[in-house]
Amino acid sequence: MAFDPRQTLRDAGVLSSSTRPEIEEAFATLTREETDLLVSLKSRLPAVLPEVMAHSGDGQWTTPEVEAHDLDAAASCLCGAWSGSGSGAN
Repeated sequence: MAFDPRQTLRDAGVLSSSTRPEIEEAFATLTREETDLLVSLKSRLPAVLPEVMAHSGDGQWTTPEVEAHDLDAAASCLCGAWSGSGSGAN
């Protein structure tokens, strides 16, 4: 029987029935070692990153909120200052 990382992750509770198909497909190419790592992290993450997991609702990741910033790249670029080619005044 061939190794199926998605089934292993489902059995371990890492993937659930509500996981989107495109996310499950991304896990299809994992090696056994990578799959084992994800399974072992499942129980460790809440202890290591409690503030992250507190915002994940029922333990499932939600779509992250994105905050857009309007930046004037030319005004905020300090390329000359970092490279030493300019004064950095611009």
